[in-house]
Formats: sequence, C-alpha cells, structure tokens
Amino acid sequence: MPRPLWSGSLSFGLVNVPVALFSAVRDLDVHFNQLHAPDGSPIETRRVCPADGQEVSWEQIAKGYELDDGRWVLLSDEDLAAAAPHKSQTIDVECFVRSEQIDPLYYDRPYVLSPRDEAAARAYALLAEAMSRSGRVALGRFVMHAKEHLVSIRPRGKTLTLTTVRFAEEVRPRGEIAEAVAAGEQPSDEQIDNAAAIIAELEVAFDPARYKDEHRAHLQRIVKRKAKGQKIQAPKRAPEAEEASPSAPDLMGALKESLARIRGEDAVGAKKKPVRRKTAGKGSGRSGGGTGARAGGGSGPRRSAKPRG
Repeated sequence: MPRPLWSGSLSFGLVNVPVALFSAVRDLDVHFNQLHAPDGSPIETRRVCPADGQEVSWEQIAKGYELDDGRWVLLSDEDLAAAAPHKSQTIDVECFVRSEQIDPLYYDRPYVLSPRDEAAARAYALLAEAMSRSGRVALGRFVMHAKEHLVSIRPRGKTLTLTTVRFAEEVRPRGEIAEAVAAGEQPSDEQIDNAAAIIAELEVAFDPARYKDEHRAHLQRIVKRKAKGQKIQAPKRAPEAEEASPSAPDLMGALKESLARIRGEDAVGAKKKPVRRKTAGKGSGRSGGGTGARAGGGSGPRRSAKPRG
C-alpha cells in the first residue's frame, strides 16, 4: 500500500473518524532527464546570480513578490509563517450539498480516504453509507502542505473519496465567452434536432478501460527499441489538407452528412432523394470508408444502387 500523504481525522458533527489520505491517481507519463549528448552525463542545474555570475547558496536565497511597478518585496521565512494557516489534523465538514450543484470545473485533484485502524472502520462505514443514501456530498476544509484546501467528500462504493475544490476566484469568469456565444446566430430547431441525433448515435456506456494513452505506449516502444540499439525513423506524413470550417449556410449540410456517415448511409443530395437500403440478405448498402453509394448515381468509382420503380 502506498505511503499516506496526510493523516488525521474526519470531523462529522461530534464524530471523529481517524483517516489517512492517499492519492487517487498516479503519474504514468514518460519522464526524461537532460543529458550531455556527447558523453551522456546528466546536466546539472545551478543557481547563479546574473549580476556577478557567482553561484548562490540556499542560505542567500530570499523569496520575492513583484509589484505592478516592477519593484520587489522580499519575504523571509518568518514573514511567510505569519500568513501560514493554523496546522490542524482534522478535516472539518462544514455542510452537505447536492452533487449536481457543484460544477465539475471546480474540482481539482482526487484523493482516497481510508480508515486508519479497525476501530475507525465502523464510523467510516457508517458515514459512507449515510452519504450514499442521502445523495449528498460533504464540503469541508483542511490544511496540507502549509495550505488550506476546500474539499468535497463523497462515497465511491464503500470508499470515501476527497477532491480538492477550487475557490470561486480561481475560476475564470465566463462573461467574455458568453457574450461571444450570444452574439452568434441562434440555431434553428432542425439544426438542433440533427445535432441531437448525432449525439444519440454516438452515445455509449462510459468504460474507462477502452481509452488508452496511445502516445505513451508508442513512446515506450520507441524507448525499448532504442535500448536494443535499433534505429528510429519518423514516419513520412503527407501534408494535411486545410479543411475549411463550415460557415453558417453549410452548417445544416455538415450536420446531415455527419449523421449519414455515422449511420453508414449516403449523405442526402440537393434534391433530398431518399436513400434506399438493400435487404439484409444482400448487404446493408454500406461500403468501405463509412459512406455508401449515392442514390441516383453518384460520382466516383463506387457502385451505385439502382433506383427502384
């Protein structure tokens, strides 16, 4: 089991549950160190004063805050200690709110709370079950790494998870973006219906296991091949053709063509001729590449279904 990042108690009314805090995520990124290419020696980072070019020791380094006029305010460790929050080993639950009332934009980093001992497990299970039945999440505060955090606590199965929550002033106002959206032309009901149909066609049950970090896997394969002395060559890629963004008059056409491609059908032509599908025994009328033949004879080498009647 990993080492806890914090340990204390979860305070719920007059109930204190001894808990330990663990990170709920792990860093799987491929990390590199900087090396001197000719001999492979690691590159060192040195702290050098630009005024005299001399290396500076940690004892000579002060923390500074730059003012708007370019001046610096130097702060000592004692100055910073005066602003440090009171160290507490308690997560104080202040209130309970409905989960849907918290915009996901406010969520920051997830953690897992675990009971510290067998005696704490009973109160821990009680709180988890009560919160699960209520459909509420707890909001509270605690201090970790000399910083006070606003947190949400919610059940995940029989486990309590803790997620740090951004304060309101940390979230960028959306006024400018909202104004730009409001200034645009409002979509028609037909456009909304087509967009909703695309969403319905692409809807699936969320399964996190189906989404893999393909870039990391490819990078790891390259590292293994290089370790074996193999030569790596970047694949030749054809220049990407610039695709014009659909303008307002073409938006409906783009929606219909997108829906047709998702369904494996032909895009509806300018005359809006209905697309006739073949029977199941003779094929579904779908061709490779995601689009079928155009009704009434389309351009290109693909075979067209003969119109009936």
